Amino acid sequence: MATGSNCVITNGLQLSSCVNNVPGVEGIWVLTSTGSTADFESITYNVDGEVSAVSGATGLGLEFKKIDIVRNSSAALNEETSINLESLGFTFNTSLIFTIPGLNQEATNLYQEIVKNTASYFIVKLKTGKYFLAGADGGMYISSATIASGSVPGDAQLYTLTLTSDGTISVPEMDISTTLSAFLAGSNISIDRE
Repeated sequence: MATGSNCVITNGLQLSSCVNNVPGVEGIWVLTSTGSTADFESITYNVDGEVSAVSGATGLGLEFKKIDIVRNSSAALNEETSINLESLGFTFNTSLIFTIPGLNQEATNLYQEIVKNTASYFIVKLKTGKYFLAGADGGMYISSATIASGSVPGDAQLYTLTLTSDGTISVPEMDISTTLSAFLAGSNISIDRE
């Protein structure tokens, strides 16, 4: 099976380089903290502009927590570029949209933590196997959040979040050749699950 790359399918054409012929978001992790503000001590970039290493300050208890996104929901990582013609400046307007199920109190607590945090950082894995660090340039903040639940037993309780950031750099790809756990080894940041 081919490793895959980003792709667009039109007119019923199936491209063999696509992962399951479906592009999109496979997984999302959010940087959380057990003590103080969730923030990086440093982010290192390689010559290609990819994130090659991250580091958290010791003693903060930082963790990338896996977000269980709702199957077949509209999870998306988008970016638009604003150009100031007078100064030739660029602003990268990034948005991250996803829906998580409120299955238990832990999911509700995670939703509330993301909403209250003014600088969240996310690792987004696409179905192509590529990882991106959303919010690398100062973090992402909540743009909108909604809760939907039904009245019939068995109806889902869903949290839909839209986060945004305005940065001076585009969302950087992460140079991850094996696993997130291996990438974060020695960084003072843990991951709860892959």
